[in-house]
Amino acid sequence: MLRSALALLCLILALPAAAQNSCDYANDNECDEARFGGQGYCEPNTDGNDCVLVAKGIADNSCSFAFDGQCDEYRHGGTGSCLDGSDTADCADWIVQREADFLMRANALGLDTTSIGNLGDNTCRWSNDGECDDAAFGGSGLCDAGTDAMDCLINVQTTADLPPMDEADSCVFANDGACDEARYGGQGFCADGTDTTDCGAPTAAPAVAAGDDSCEWSGDNECDEARYGGGGYCADGTDATDCALLAAGIADDSCAFANDGECDELRYGGGGACVDGSDATDCNLYGDSPAALERLLALVPADLRGQLGDDSCQYSNDGECDDATFGGTVYCTPGTDATDCRALALGGEDSCRWANDGECDEPGIGTDNCTSGTDVTDCAAVAYLRNRTDTCNTAFDGICNEASGGDGTCEAFSDTADCLGRSRPAGLENHFFGRDDRLLVDATQMPWAAIGSLELQDGGCTGTLVGPSLVLTAAHCVTDTGEETLTPVSFTAGLSVGQSMGEARVTGAVFDPNYTPDAQPAGGGNGHDWALVTLDRPLGNEVGYLDVHELTSADLSQIGRSGLIVNQAGYSWDTGDNLSGNVGCRVVEAFDDNSILHECDTAQGDSGSPFLLNVDGAWKIIAVDSTFFNPDDDKSPFAQANLAVDSRAFARMVAQQQ
Repeated sequence: MLRSALALLCLILALPAAAQNSCDYANDNECDEARFGGQGYCEPNTDGNDCVLVAKGIADNSCSFAFDGQCDEYRHGGTGSCLDGSDTADCADWIVQREADFLMRANALGLDTTSIGNLGDNTCRWSNDGECDDAAFGGSGLCDAGTDAMDCLINVQTTADLPPMDEADSCVFANDGACDEARYGGQGFCADGTDTTDCGAPTAAPAVAAGDDSCEWSGDNECDEARYGGGGYCADGTDATDCALLAAGIADDSCAFANDGECDELRYGGGGACVDGSDATDCNLYGDSPAALERLLALVPADLRGQLGDDSCQYSNDGECDDATFGGTVYCTPGTDATDCRALALGGEDSCRWANDGECDEPGIGTDNCTSGTDVTDCAAVAYLRNRTDTCNTAFDGICNEASGGDGTCEAFSDTADCLGRSRPAGLENHFFGRDDRLLVDATQMPWAAIGSLELQDGGCTGTLVGPSLVLTAAHCVTDTGEETLTPVSFTAGLSVGQSMGEARVTGAVFDPNYTPDAQPAGGGNGHDWALVTLDRPLGNEVGYLDVHELTSADLSQIGRSGLIVNQAGYSWDTGDNLSGNVGCRVVEAFDDNSILHECDTAQGDSGSPFLLNVDGAWKIIAVDSTFFNPDDDKSPFAQANLAVDSRAFARMVAQQQ
């Protein structure tokens, strides 16, 4: 028996790292192997990294977010910022607290000890999510019997002789000492107006600004009119009640939840229990003003404040932490980017105006609308990718070459796909479909050599030589508004490993006159995002250039049947000077507005990159990359999709200019 066990152990140890993490759910910080207490989504020996601690029986506080007062392990229903087994103290406190909360509510309902015992505890992974998952109480069955007590409490019938309630306290959880109405920041166990005593009755009708509440976002306590500093989701005069205080220039403590030590205004990332402008004291520490930022720094413990230093770096106050000491980039000397790194230094928080909106808004891993470390809950799933790239010259070869897991020939954080796996959530900078399937391609050989990096006045795009001095790219690379022309600086062909096939200066650019920067629903007029750039010398005669193939009816029929298999390559933001591409990805739909949807993995920097089809033995361009449809914007017929402008839009113009 011992010999068999040792043989099995040797087999496991001999498995390559990729095999030990081959599960689709590997590397998400949650151990999914049933033998270690996981949900069983992964087979044995396929979720090695996530199960490394629990497999050894380790329960420590090695996570960087340990001791922050919040449970961050997935297995206990936490945020997932910590590997299972690495946030023990915080999760232990959380377990005790949630059981205490359950008993308080159960006793307030007058449940007898037998009923409480039948409900059990809250040890299920899906407990405390607002949905009963215990089949014994009519739940979904995702939890074992007796492990989702709090969520199933409302399903338990009680005949206890509870005190009489008026209509305003008709909720089963009324008069238990906790406000359960969501509009006041409660858990939502009670409908609005049914937990009045616990939530406190308003003392006066709210003031109303000029206009009405016709906006679909009105009545949510957040002022959405741009003229008062809102996000602009409501037209002026259509969010009157929510904007009443801001319109009058009032910032007071009239909210029932004011002075409770927690900012409850949505404009500052609070829970929204207070209308904007009515929780001034609690929210005084938030915002973007120099005074607010200084107050936040003043709250940092003295020893940590000393390490943060000052804001003398040229990249300070840009919203992104650039001090590697605190998990930022390396662009600032340690101790010179204090304001941007404050939140990361403290372990992260949700103080951003856009926190808890379901979208990661931090730089490098999200939309850039929040300062580093201030949208920690929304960014939990992608936080492990912070400041990581695939800029190493051997990236995407299946071998981790970072010192932490390989031979050290790659710098730290520069071989992400090989060291952390290819699973990726979709985001604004990484337009992947759950997995990054890119490869590095040989930019010294055609057709790749004709593809180049287009240096813009601010940033970069990808372009392709389609004539001796002519480059094809995207319109949004050469104009912001669709009215002015922002002529690029230069074009470098076949750039790879610090070398190139040649460079030329840009002398001019033209784009489709019908182009506008506003993305329309798929098929609704997106086929104008293309442009032509002229060079100061015939670089295409030296390197080679590609022809354009205008999509035919046969091509369009193929797309409609099962998709069209193509290749794509571009200079993604995260691969540095190396050309990354997709070999054998698919165009999935074509529209009458000369645009297509595709499943090729692209990122920022790939805009304008070509899609290549082999036509009679020659690689030809059939589209240029344009934009990404977010799953929440209702513009794509798919859950998420990448948009490109196809050759029907520009083939004839290119032919005239060649």
